[in-house]
Amino acid sequence: MRKALAVITVSIGLLAAGCGSSGTSGGESASAPAAKQMRVGYASALDPNDVADQLGLEMAGAKVTTLTDDSTVVAGLMRDSLDVGNVDFDAAIKAKSSGVPIKIIYVAQMKPEYDLVARPEITSLDQLAGKRVGYHAPGSQTDIFVHSLLKEKIPAQYDKVKFLALEESSRRAQALASNKLDAAVLEAINFAALKQQGDYHELGTWADLTGDASQARGTAWITTDQKYASDKTALTTLVTSLQKGYDKTYADKNAWLAAAKKAVPEVDQSLLPAVYDTYTREGMYPKAGEPPITPESFKTTEKFFRDLGGWKDEQSDAIVAFDLVKAGAGSTQ
Repeated sequence: MRKALAVITVSIGLLAAGCGSSGTSGGESASAPAAKQMRVGYASALDPNDVADQLGLEMAGAKVTTLTDDSTVVAGLMRDSLDVGNVDFDAAIKAKSSGVPIKIIYVAQMKPEYDLVARPEITSLDQLAGKRVGYHAPGSQTDIFVHSLLKEKIPAQYDKVKFLALEESSRRAQALASNKLDAAVLEAINFAALKQQGDYHELGTWADLTGDASQARGTAWITTDQKYASDKTALTTLVTSLQKGYDKTYADKNAWLAAAKKAVPEVDQSLLPAVYDTYTREGMYPKAGEPPITPESFKTTEKFFRDLGGWKDEQSDAIVAFDLVKAGAGSTQ
């Protein structure tokens, strides 16, 4: 679960220099320096949807740190304690709109990962009038998803739905099970756990949205403008490794399950095969040969989130490092 972007208070002045001297001294060898280890930060604890990333990050030899929200990742980039961050795609654009010098270098999740799940007695969206529907927090992607879905699918009943904010997908799942919510936006792992307890129903996913919403990207890999200029070789290695990890995810279920056992050991491992099937069926990750973000899809994504109040002015696609995107995808488009 990526959390809504908080107000960014970091300085956007000069960053600390990240490169050392190219000379040798004190008996040092004149051999070429070792490849730079990239320091990668996540906006929350790892969950199953981050496992595909780990396959690629391991190939790249990256060091992974988990933080508390998108703004702490951005802050880490700005103070040079991180090289690359994983944040909600709209959070990256929002940070840029506020003047933070960052670049989107690749896409992690092609769409937000959410299911609208209802208790056994509710089998269709039109039954939600007067019901309690839970989401993460105002301004979060769960908020955007559930309101967009219900406005589109049940406009006559939309104003009668009782929307309730409750942080963390696992807590919303518990509220469903205890009849404190009638429906809620959940991550795939929590829906899988509920299905073992009863006949809970999936009423919709992000893929059910039409128009601009269905094209909106989920999460992004970001770095600073300075690192984009100075660490191009290391960043290229990172994005190509990430894509190899996504390719391996699609091709090798057992490899993904083994990686999940290491990355999210606290998760009920018996639930993960079904979760994997959900991710791959929905095309959650970038696919080789297909740039995961283009000028056209950026424009669509930016407009969708801006129209929902994410930021005031249209943002340029100059935030995207399209050269790295193409390198990662292995595309000449």
